Amino acid sequence: MAEQQEKIRVTCPSCFKRFEVSAKFAGREGPCPSCKKPIKIPELDEQVVLREREEFGGVKSASGKLVFKPVAREDTKFSPVVLGVVLASTIAAFAIAYFIGASTENKDSLTMVVAAGSILVAIPICWSGYWFLRDDEFEPYMGQELWMRVLVCSVAYAAIWGLYALLISYWDLSDNLNEYLPYFVITAAVCLVMGGFAAAGSFDIQPLSGFLHFSFYLLVTLLLRLTMGLSAYYVYWWN
Repeated sequence: MAEQQEKIRVTCPSCFKRFEVSAKFAGREGPCPSCKKPIKIPELDEQVVLREREEFGGVKSASGKLVFKPVAREDTKFSPVVLGVVLASTIAAFAIAYFIGASTENKDSLTMVVAAGSILVAIPICWSGYWFLRDDEFEPYMGQELWMRVLVCSVAYAAIWGLYALLISYWDLSDNLNEYLPYFVITAAVCLVMGGFAAAGSFDIQPLSGFLHFSFYLLVTLLLRLTMGLSAYYVYWWN
């Protein structure tokens, strides 16, 4: 029995018709059997070999031909673990804030507590927010690299709060709200933009997603301030 000749798989660049030719024609030019346009047969070491293995997501049709299916992607945005961390952290934070506020008569003494809390609260918010807002087209950050980015973002969020407090400390909003309102609005807008870009830079997410990330942090911290009996907009860390 004659030995079977090696074949080369060829795809016409004009009509995309696929066919096989004998290996003896490797490197030669000739007309496509379908559209008759000239094509060059690749060398043996130039052809791309596709392994028809079922482990790669392929299934066999009724005729025995391999049919490829798209690989199903798992949605990683929603996770019971992430949701549990968010709920547990939120309940714990508000419980601690209520206890501190109820047991402290002199709110001026809460300066360091508020400063430290702005970082501690940011850590679970930054971590959980990343999993909800990250871009699914990219591999997620994991392990030490993720926690480093969480810490950087958390410190940035707290620093923005500090900058905001420093800037509005020059204005008496309680008595001159109408006079200083434009400055207050501009300061708040600048801090929002800074927070959005801090999140976007830390986690490689879209600026809009970063803005939502930072806005959620602001919402939680403002609610915590109210729980402690502090002003929601008059955000002083000192008086």
